[in-house]
Amino acid sequence: MKTTKRYGRTTLSAVAGLTMAVSMVATPALAVAGEPADGPSGTTEGTAAEANGVAAESAQVTEAAVAGEFAYDQTTITPNEVIAKFFQRATQALCGSTVDFAVDNPLGWELTVTGDVQNEFTESVGDLASEESVSKVMTCTCGGNPAGGAAIITADVKGIPIESLLARAGANPGANAVTFVSADGTEVVFPLGYLIGRHAVLSYQINDEDLSASVGGNNQLWMTKTPANYFVRDVVQIVVSTEDEAPANPGEGDEHPNSPNAGVLAGVQE
Repeated sequence: MKTTKRYGRTTLSAVAGLTMAVSMVATPALAVAGEPADGPSGTTEGTAAEANGVAAESAQVTEAAVAGEFAYDQTTITPNEVIAKFFQRATQALCGSTVDFAVDNPLGWELTVTGDVQNEFTESVGDLASEESVSKVMTCTCGGNPAGGAAIITADVKGIPIESLLARAGANPGANAVTFVSADGTEVVFPLGYLIGRHAVLSYQINDEDLSASVGGNNQLWMTKTPANYFVRDVVQIVVSTEDEAPANPGEGDEHPNSPNAGVLAGVQE
């Protein structure tokens, strides 16, 4: 995820102190049967407003310059205690796994990569992490998070890039799908290109702590620009396959009330 921090200043031409009296347009008078109209060409002279003794005025608009500062920040890290509060209560909906298989040593968790690859392998997360580990600031949001809702977090995610696992296994040319299998049997399939394009990682630490301190579990798939319900946890197997038609992108066709997803977690009004 590209993280940015921008500040800006804007000046608006705003309409202020609006006082407006509508100009009345001359309207035809209705001639009483048998009586001629008073004005030329069958119209009255003046306006209905004038007939009632009301002076017509031109519209008056006063413009005022309005200036202010705005800022937004996509780099502020959400503390683990806040992450746990909002996300561990909705494990099934947000994380794709129903059972928390917490272990004393998450790095000892074994992961198998198999399927349409040249070199199937099974290794511990710790061994893979020592060679391929990366840290990225990423955002996790619920697809149903309303505008300004709190179901959105930004965290320092440490994990193993899925691209490196596919390269290590030697995914065969033409492979276009990857299935993640959780310890509880949950399976989620993605287009191979989608995982690479969304910088997918199999995380084992959030904000320098094991996942049990935040989202729960031992490992979890994280991606950019993807609803959190696709973030499957406790992955034990990754299966590469070549399908006649690549699977649909996650969330494609879903109706999200807040896309792109944004939340307002804190604010100051002076």
